[in-house]
Amino acid sequence: MISPRRLLFRLAVRSLEFLHSMHGIPSCTRINLPLEAIPTDHLDLITIAFNNQSIIKHQIKYIRTHIKDNYTYIVADNSTNKEASLQIQALCKEEGIAYIRLPKNHLGKIGPSYSHAAALNWVCKNIVRQRQPSYFGFIDHDLFPVRDMRIKDYLTNQPLYGVKRERGQEWYLSAIMFFFHFDFVKDKKLDFMPVTPRDNYLDTGGGNWYTIYSELDPSQLTFATEYTENFREGGLRHQDQVEIFDKRWLHTINGSYWKKVTSKEDMIEGLIDKYEKELQV
Repeated sequence: MISPRRLLFRLAVRSLEFLHSMHGIPSCTRINLPLEAIPTDHLDLITIAFNNQSIIKHQIKYIRTHIKDNYTYIVADNSTNKEASLQIQALCKEEGIAYIRLPKNHLGKIGPSYSHAAALNWVCKNIVRQRQPSYFGFIDHDLFPVRDMRIKDYLTNQPLYGVKRERGQEWYLSAIMFFFHFDFVKDKKLDFMPVTPRDNYLDTGGGNWYTIYSELDPSQLTFATEYTENFREGGLRHQDQVEIFDKRWLHTINGSYWKKVTSKEDMIEGLIDKYEKELQV
């Protein structure tokens, strides 16, 4: 039985998300982003930007270099810093990148995972369901492709793909990286909010346990491989480490600096170049 405290917490989360969802497309700055249904065999590759223009600049560069799908890269700006948001908007306009400034997000008062989840929910409702791409997916703004790939190849024999997280008897795809066939989810309710079924906390993306993941047998699916490396002394995850997925993606971690750590901004391009060379086959 759910405790009164947890019930009140859930009510607060859903109330703030409802306020967020009341703001639709007309209230948002939108650049290079048509909302009509798009041709078949098309990928929408979306990132939730947050207060860091420089990593979006790197992501634009390396997506253009390595993603070989027929795709539209979309920057959904969830920034809380107005100056950073204006910088991201100007960059996308200059580079011809699809951009949308998301409504003000009050879920950050509860925590970054809830703010991120509300942004994912809003984009799926207002962008993905309007455009109806054959495939769509989200990647963290500090995740960079370092080898050539076609994302649709991940989805040849299964309806979804990404970074798997297990918590007790439940599992979900992490918001770091996940992809779906649109047809697989078009009639399902998508909910990326953190949830706690059976006292197991599922972070951003976990709400889809109820309508998507619980109906699938994970033993019949393939997920991203992953490992972590130190790139400098210290050993702190958010400061000194990177994650590598499928030997194709480099996650530099904590690109929004929600954890207050030593900056790595002057090292990111060097890190990407390093792993581009090391991970070639």
